[in-house]
Amino acid sequence: MRAAAAAAAAAIATTTLVVAGTALVLLVGWSLRGAVQSAAEQEARDIAERISGNYMGEPGRNAFEAVDSLARSSEATVQALVDYPQDTGGSLTRVEGSNSESNGRPVTDLRPEDGQTIVRDGFVLFSSNGTGVETVLVAQGTQTLGLPAYVYVAEPLTTVRRTTEELVFSLLVGVPILILVTGIATYEFAGRALRPVEAIRRQVARLTEKDLGKRVPVPLARDEVGRLAKTMNEMLSRLEDAQGVQRRFVADASHELRSPLATIAAGLELMQDGSSTRESDAATVVALRGETERLNRLVDALLLLARADERGLQPRREEVDLDDVADAERVRPGDGGVPAEVHAEPVRVIGDRGQLARVVRNLVDNARRHASTRVLVTVRREGGDAVVEVSDDGAGVPVSDRGRVFERFVRLDDARARSDGGSGLGLAIVAEVVAAHDGSVEIDDAPGGGALFRVRLPTAPAGDIRPPIGGASGPQARPVPPMPVRTDDARQDPPTSPYGTPAQRLSKPLLHG
Repeated sequence: MRAAAAAAAAAIATTTLVVAGTALVLLVGWSLRGAVQSAAEQEARDIAERISGNYMGEPGRNAFEAVDSLARSSEATVQALVDYPQDTGGSLTRVEGSNSESNGRPVTDLRPEDGQTIVRDGFVLFSSNGTGVETVLVAQGTQTLGLPAYVYVAEPLTTVRRTTEELVFSLLVGVPILILVTGIATYEFAGRALRPVEAIRRQVARLTEKDLGKRVPVPLARDEVGRLAKTMNEMLSRLEDAQGVQRRFVADASHELRSPLATIAAGLELMQDGSSTRESDAATVVALRGETERLNRLVDALLLLARADERGLQPRREEVDLDDVADAERVRPGDGGVPAEVHAEPVRVIGDRGQLARVVRNLVDNARRHASTRVLVTVRREGGDAVVEVSDDGAGVPVSDRGRVFERFVRLDDARARSDGGSGLGLAIVAEVVAAHDGSVEIDDAPGGGALFRVRLPTAPAGDIRPPIGGASGPQARPVPPMPVRTDDARQDPPTSPYGTPAQRLSKPLLHG
């Protein structure tokens, strides 16, 4: 990263300096040429005015005196010409004044009018030995004693070229040095700026699954690096929490599995020693069957939660009548507990019937474990949602524990929950399944005291709702065909019965009221 930053800075500096250097050379050259041309024009005008002033009283002497008096530059070539008329017609142009060796030869054939100025930039002036010099030529027209006169000033551009070449040389030497300094400085500054990032990288590279309690150093500066360190520490905290949850999950699952397995092993030992009677064997078989069912339910719950952790629950997409699901709880055996009272109106949702039945079943089982005399299940439509409420008249759930009860293996009353067959996974499954159906679950106080669990699910389109059975008058609603089940959805969770036993183990079909 440091090298990339240094290379980028060097590239930017190179581009900037090259463009700026080129512009500087062109600007200096243009400025110097302009200065030379202005000087030549001013000198030509001054000589032309002196010639037209007729200070010597004779054209030739006027021209000679003007050049001799006003020719400033020793390097410039200055000529003054006078055009004499001839008796035979025509005219004779003669060089009357010059500061160079070309006394009898005009430097150009330009003949400007009186007061006219002609400029030729880049005019090459050849000397007697044949060498050429680039100049700025200014031709100025004037008159003396009524005769046309011409002034030529050829200012060489040698100084301009020499200055430009020196500037180019300085840039060719200085620009690479500046680029090198920029690259080195950027490399060092980037290293200083990235030093905290390197410290973070080294700390994270040394971390193992046993070191998640450690944190990366946070620099004092509140910049991007500081925010990166803070975010990294927050991520490590989340990983540490997730690791703790996973370890607690494994420990709790091991504990829950050990209890029924120990019961099964003890029962098998009693049956193996042969000292028990037929009646005690039958009681042992009943106990073993109960522990096996408990172990089955626990494994089924663990598998469902494991699938939720791995890839999320992917429920089937089919029409489910929640009132039928709730009515099934009216006739489901309660193992001696409080029977469920169901008040349901027809409400249809799109989802997985088996999973939604498990939600209602787990809520009802939880309510039965804590109810004194009553468990009430209510299903109704509320706006665009289907609402399922399960309440009891027990002790209720403290406000401080209402978020915690949906965590795995959480029991507010461990001894009572285990004796009633609770594993601490029922409400965790409720939260996972409801979330997979784009719904929500919350806990409130029941009107008569106790806890009220409220589940909200999006309803099916209004046109798909069937009228109440034997219901109100009006045109009979047309039957709606069930929504097709996708192939990949059909391979998700196996269908379950309302009682928690896998469907393939049922000896006969169960009817839902």
